[in-house]
Amino acid sequence: MIAKSNQDQGREIVMTHGVLSDNPEDLFYGTGWRVIFGVLREAILRLWSDDAFGLAGNVAFRALLAIFPFLIFTSAMTAFVGDRSMANDLIDFLIAIVPPALIDPIVAEVENVITVPRGGVLSIGILLTIWFAVGGVDGVRVGLNRAYGLRETRSVLMVYAVQIAMIVLGSLALVLVGYLLVLAPRAGSWLHTIIPGFDPASVTVRLIRFPASATIFVVALFSAHVLLPARRTKFSNIWPGVAFTALAWTLLATIFAFYVKSFGTYASYYAGMAGIIAALYFMYLSALLLIFGGELNRALRIRRLARAMRE
Repeated sequence: MIAKSNQDQGREIVMTHGVLSDNPEDLFYGTGWRVIFGVLREAILRLWSDDAFGLAGNVAFRALLAIFPFLIFTSAMTAFVGDRSMANDLIDFLIAIVPPALIDPIVAEVENVITVPRGGVLSIGILLTIWFAVGGVDGVRVGLNRAYGLRETRSVLMVYAVQIAMIVLGSLALVLVGYLLVLAPRAGSWLHTIIPGFDPASVTVRLIRFPASATIFVVALFSAHVLLPARRTKFSNIWPGVAFTALAWTLLATIFAFYVKSFGTYASYYAGMAGIIAALYFMYLSALLLIFGGELNRALRIRRLARAMRE
């Protein structure tokens, strides 16, 4: 009787923290597959309740507007600290790692934009990038705040400073990748000097492409969950959502690329805008997965709170 009373009391306390499931026993006290079902159900309900679908649309639209100025700015910065060939290598690297479903429809436009000479491109590029990208980053901030149940308490200047810092740091990370692309062939020669039997030709750009892109993606996800919400969250409360987002995004890229290649009929509906619409759809789903990672972390936190109340 006492245990049941404690369980009921714990449920009442947790319910005040915004549980949406009508029958949350699986979320609170379930085991095995019931836990997975309960957590996913709560996260999906919260996704709908927090208007994540509308926020994901805003993020996708702003991201599409920011792609070209961001690439221009990154290319100009890379050429500024290195040389033009390093900037071109970086653009080729980015085109290679982005899912075909996103980059194929606009790859020609990207190459045209990057190769056209411009005056003052570094200053203009950063202004356009910040203007368009800040809106998308702000959508992610709002979505993660709602997912974690946080109220924004920072000043407007602080919020904008954090968002601009994320954009600039993202560009600097890509500049670092540009240096890695230059150092890759030289690394093979250095290893051959140290280990005479080592083949220097085995160290290629392809060798570092996957670990570099995977590292950038995971670090970007963690940065979004750590810096954008109004309150810092422990690593243990963040990593499940980040891991789910990374795995789900990889699966989404594979499935979406196969769909566009085999069954995509965007041209019959959108004519010459088919490529842009396909890219916009992909960005929309990617933004939705990012916000869902926060909702998943919130559902897991509710479960931990309920179990703590029971104990």
